[in-house]
Amino acid sequence: MSKPELDWAALIGREKRLIQGIPERLEATLLNRGVELVRGKGRFVSPNAIRVGDRFLEAKHIVVATGSRPRPLEIPGAEFLKVSDDLLSAIELPNSIVFIGGGVISLEFGHVYSRAGVEVTILEVLPQLLPALDSDAVALLEQQSEGIGIQIETGVRIKGIQETEGQLRVRYANEGGDRSVDADWIVNGAGRVANIDQLDLAAATLDHAGGLIHIDPFLRSTSNPHVYVCGDVVPNSPQLSPIATYEGNIVGRNIVEGPIHRPDYASVPNSVYTVPALASLGLTERAAREKGCPIRVHKTDMAEWLSARTYAEPAAWAKIIVDDSSDQIIGAHLVGHSGEELINIFALAMAHGITAGDIKNKIYAYPTFSSDIKNLL
Repeated sequence: MSKPELDWAALIGREKRLIQGIPERLEATLLNRGVELVRGKGRFVSPNAIRVGDRFLEAKHIVVATGSRPRPLEIPGAEFLKVSDDLLSAIELPNSIVFIGGGVISLEFGHVYSRAGVEVTILEVLPQLLPALDSDAVALLEQQSEGIGIQIETGVRIKGIQETEGQLRVRYANEGGDRSVDADWIVNGAGRVANIDQLDLAAATLDHAGGLIHIDPFLRSTSNPHVYVCGDVVPNSPQLSPIATYEGNIVGRNIVEGPIHRPDYASVPNSVYTVPALASLGLTERAAREKGCPIRVHKTDMAEWLSARTYAEPAAWAKIIVDDSSDQIIGAHLVGHSGEELINIFALAMAHGITAGDIKNKIYAYPTFSSDIKNLL
């Protein structure tokens, strides 16, 4: 029997079919609700007016929801870099890829390309991949990533990119001195920044610094009450599509009802969709200890549990952080074990004050991954 082969072009084609028609459906929804859609690049011309081409649009309220773009890397040879959009469109596989930056983009795409047979290297300037997430969870994910062949180096300084013998070479330095790695593609995986640099924020009298618009707790500009922001433009929230929708709802309510609604990010879950996935919610253990919280930390390796062995999971691990004085969950971090689903149960508990004891004493359908929750506390 011949060895199965991955049809990469068919995989990319399926991805395109999955998202086909979404822009058209969104446009139809806007039109059905009486929204006028004006296409073009807009920029402020006054605190409550913008210009799009030859049109001037004035309004009592303006919402900046311009999304994000890849963070520019100011290094020699940056013109050779690919971005995530390129990876979602390429119908031919390279032999090798280097990701500069050890964030979500690099980990998720790195797992996809490594499993497709591509040599993958990740270079991160900080000492830890995914620096905002729990260090123990990240260490396990790093171990799993290296187990499928991904080469990872942290604490590096990128010196530049150059062409060499039909490939690209990344030059970098680490504790051992100067190093280099060659690859067919070099990818900017250094995250994303708010897409606001072409809006002429000064014309709108918007206080801003470092590519961020200053906002109050109601998602409104601190210097211009006509302007609200939501989505990737918000400086202090994760750049995730459900959060953008959540913030958009809050902005809409504040425009209609007055600035009285505030976003609450404390119970917002997120996942890194590697295999295994890393799901996270609330405080990391380090952050909880730095805040001086009296905590109980429940750390569990589930690799030998029946549920993990049933599904032949490569990793199954959890860390649940509980406020010892109130029995409230203040952090949850899972690797594998369907954590991208289970994290929503912990989020629900945090949002509604359900205690760790309440969760532990609940009866769950068995055998399921969620039936293991009571044993994580």
